[in-house]
Amino acid sequence: MADIDPDQQRRECEARYWLKRGFTSKEKVAELEKLLTSTRGANGVAYLVEEMRRQWGRRAEWLGGRNG
Repeated sequence: MADIDPDQQRRECEARYWLKRGFTSKEKVAELEKLLTSTRGANGVAYLVEEMRRQWGRRAEWLGGRNG
């Protein structure tokens, strides 16, 4: 694997984890935000959601198919 910051790799993996578990709609992401805000705070959850959006755009790469 290329030289990647371990913290960034962790963020990417976690974002993919939640996406693979079906947190892909506006409603499900809101549910996830509510679930995690008590332990991470709003800023931590906002960073996760931002990374989830980035990973959703790159899903074809990590799902191994052309169309994701």
